[in-house]
Amino acid sequence: MNLDIEEGRRVEVVSPKAAPPDPGAVGRSITNPVDLKDFESFISDKHRILVVVNDHTRSTPTAEVLKSLHLRGKEATTIVASGSHRRPNSEELHEIIGGETTPYGGRITVHNCRDTNSLRPLGRTSRGTEVYVNSLLFDVDGIIPIGSVEPHYFAGFTGGRKFLLPALAGFDSIAANHCLAAEESARVLALDGNPVNEDFMEALGMFGRFDEIFSIQVVLNQKSQISYACSGGIVKSFEEGVEHAKNIYVPQVQRKADIVISVNEPPLDIDLYQSQKALDNVKLAVNEGGIIILVSSCREGIGDEHFYKLLTTKSDGVGMENARKFGYHKAVKLTNLLKKVNVFAVTNLPPSIPRAIGLTPYQDVQEALADATQVNGKDSDVLVVQGSGITVPVPRTG
Repeated sequence: MNLDIEEGRRVEVVSPKAAPPDPGAVGRSITNPVDLKDFESFISDKHRILVVVNDHTRSTPTAEVLKSLHLRGKEATTIVASGSHRRPNSEELHEIIGGETTPYGGRITVHNCRDTNSLRPLGRTSRGTEVYVNSLLFDVDGIIPIGSVEPHYFAGFTGGRKFLLPALAGFDSIAANHCLAAEESARVLALDGNPVNEDFMEALGMFGRFDEIFSIQVVLNQKSQISYACSGGIVKSFEEGVEHAKNIYVPQVQRKADIVISVNEPPLDIDLYQSQKALDNVKLAVNEGGIIILVSSCREGIGDEHFYKLLTTKSDGVGMENARKFGYHKAVKLTNLLKKVNVFAVTNLPPSIPRAIGLTPYQDVQEALADATQVNGKDSDVLVVQGSGITVPVPRTG
């Protein structure tokens, strides 16, 4: 993205920290796991294996990781843990697994959160989430979740424990959990005291079977290449991934800016629903009364319709009576953000769509910056955040 910015104006540009790819990271991590015996020993006494992989909305290089799994001779099923997202098409599915089949063969299936016949109950969490998960989890004696760890705007971080709830959960379970995201304590980078994360962990504890789960968690660099991997116990591997993800995805900025240009990149620019993350992730770095310029293609349109309907309801669109509707949490967070800042949206959406939810539509980022400058003044600071769907800039302290 090329921008013409006046000479002498304070401009700061941040992006995920440069980290070299490490092609051998996964192999080393499964040979030297944390909290579990090595991978070969783990699978030696197991026959029915469930490999859990991310869907097309995540940039996890799953196909590369699958090459490290030596599961020939095992009864292996690979499930795309799509949560509440749409089913990947054939091209997307082939990209996820690296072709028409996995390197180790076996059945390939996609989780359907709305198929109640495919779900089995786990119980109720202390926060009231009735947890139903994919019944295939109970038909195997070994589970291999593959995830990528990066900041998440209300869960704190992606990866690890999320393979169960929400990724392999029923729709009602996901919706109930995501209602917790409307709470102020459900925020990016936060795990302790975050009700969403604690609900995840409680569901994981209800499921148990920790000695039957061999987790493979990766941290990606700016080019979506594996720069670090940690395998073994589902909890410890995630915790180690979090520490490495902070180093890459949480850049410090000198101070808050008046204008933040939030550049959302594939695959998180897929629609307006997913692009909300690119707004929430930069809110710590914008001055109150400032302007966020969202740059996101939204190539598949709005995304979740309930999210959009909540925001366009003229009465009490995000009132508590809507709390169980999917998209509620995103609607609440966007509504709260718009009380503090203005948002200009450079997308491929028809202008009427962003305008209806309080965003000012633009076709060109240079034009949006010019108008933002006119509002906030020629001396207004500018912060450009590359890869804002996973990058969380924070002001320096002290």
